[in-house]
Amino acid sequence: MKNLLLLTDFSDNAYAAAQYAAKLAPLWGIEKVVLYHTYEVVPTVGTEPVVISNSDILEEKQKDLNVWQEDLMQLFPQGIAWKVVLEEYELSYGVNRTCAEEDIDLVVVGTAGKSGFKKLLLGSNTLKLIENCHTPLLVVPAKAEFRIPKKMLIATNLKEVKIKLDRLLVNAAEVLRKSEVYVVHVTKEDPASKALSTEINIMTDLLASYHPIYSYILQSDIAVGINQYINENHIDMMVTFHRDKGLLSRIFNTSIAQKMAWKSQAAMMVIPVHSG
Repeated sequence: MKNLLLLTDFSDNAYAAAQYAAKLAPLWGIEKVVLYHTYEVVPTVGTEPVVISNSDILEEKQKDLNVWQEDLMQLFPQGIAWKVVLEEYELSYGVNRTCAEEDIDLVVVGTAGKSGFKKLLLGSNTLKLIENCHTPLLVVPAKAEFRIPKKMLIATNLKEVKIKLDRLLVNAAEVLRKSEVYVVHVTKEDPASKALSTEINIMTDLLASYHPIYSYILQSDIAVGINQYINENHIDMMVTFHRDKGLLSRIFNTSIAQKMAWKSQAAMMVIPVHSG
């Protein structure tokens, strides 16, 4: 992972995510950071007409980005190339466009602290970004304390295993090699059933060289099962896939997020899986 896209809305949560990314940079071999902010002008409706100048907004935000870049450069290792991108696009479109243009390997986004995972950096568009981002996305909890990611958990629902793991290994094979790998399947069913045996065999073949530890947990609540496993095994980072919308929706549901203590302990990497 050489090129990193760092999203900011100039909040404390965004800064916390940037600090996390800065500590990852030398471990993962980051060579370039693109500091990114996108905005939408929303007219104010009142008794008097309000004129919003895009040029004024652009100038102010450009100043903010420049200040952030100067500050963040002190956190990241020397020798990293920097670029600032400011534009007015819908978040998912803008991020995917910039990732393609800048050959980005990893997008980093921070979460809001008080409202759990549902209300993320840059507002309600972030869940849409998670589901539509074409590049691996690292979601950093607001209160996460950085730990070298020695233990990485792959959460699986044992569906479409080959396409998911192929994408994971294309994007993050080197990251996995530097960590202990744990694979967890939380289910209501018996994982020994014939319906799952084929997927399990594919998974064990693809991950054989990483010598993972496998766990199959009988638990009706996916989020609770994952939470317990992360806490009990001191997991540093979780990997999931945006095609697993059932899993993602449960994790990012407010009531579930409030129960998940891991939101302050482990970052989450979302690997994109697209059809075709």
